Amino acid sequence: MPALPKRPWSIYLTFLAILVVIVAWCIYWLAGSRFVRDKVENELSHIQGVSLTCQAKNWGGFPFRFERDCIDPKLTVDGDEIVAARLLFVMQAYMPNRAAALLDGPVVTSRGLTFTHERAMASARFWGEHSWQASLELPKLKASPFGGADYLLASARDTGSDKLDIALEARTAEILLGPGMLLTLDEAQFTGAVPMTALHSDLPRSLARSGKTIGVDTLRLKKGDLVMTAKGEVGLNAQGQVSGNLVTTTNRLDLLMAELRQTFGLPDKDAQTLTTMIGLLNPGKTTDIKLDLIAKDGKLYWGPVKLTDIPPVF
Repeated sequence: MPALPKRPWSIYLTFLAILVVIVAWCIYWLAGSRFVRDKVENELSHIQGVSLTCQAKNWGGFPFRFERDCIDPKLTVDGDEIVAARLLFVMQAYMPNRAAALLDGPVVTSRGLTFTHERAMASARFWGEHSWQASLELPKLKASPFGGADYLLASARDTGSDKLDIALEARTAEILLGPGMLLTLDEAQFTGAVPMTALHSDLPRSLARSGKTIGVDTLRLKKGDLVMTAKGEVGLNAQGQVSGNLVTTTNRLDLLMAELRQTFGLPDKDAQTLTTMIGLLNPGKTTDIKLDLIAKDGKLYWGPVKLTDIPPVF
């Protein structure tokens, strides 16, 4: 008598297990999407002085993401409006402590500033209320007439201390320092710390009121073969004027002098005086020159020579 064929129970059980997982994931996604939607809307509604509205708003992202698509977003902060073309908020369903936002420009403010850029991406990762890190990437940024950068990366990290760690990196950048004074750089890097008590919508006034300063751990500027590094601290006085002291190191004195003449319009007489003073302070050296960059009473000095006037921030 021939043996009866075995029933494919393993196939049925595997199929059933897959079906259970799919159903469980769908239930999780629906519950998680509802939770994220309510949480985001609730948090936005409870931020004083801040509101976000959309011409059209959609939630989606099934099966692996939670997405909030905002068309023509308008962000209002203490009466100032910022509008853009599109804001897409994304959170991974399998990793809810990470989130990202994609922003399409241009970004226009009610004060008349316009920022153009390719699609910007912000990302954040959370471990707790006072333990997180976030970053913002801005490619092809232009903020006419104040400057721009081929690439700009800004990041921040909260470790639960009284200061927020911040970092900036820019490539092929230009910054308007004053009327007719445009500084161009191949690379710029900055790391430092901002007092948590000064982190408000009006950071400059908070710094001025508190008397606290922004710590500069590392500042590195590169243009061609010229490299300058600096460290120290910067703040604002009660009149809104920049104040601070940075210890600078320059790799090439000749290139620095050429840059000061070109960008800051430093007269030949002052350049000769500065060269003489540097020779006294750094005898026999033309590389790795150390001098203090000082902002005081609305003026910017490099060593004993005044470079330019600095207008008040407010």
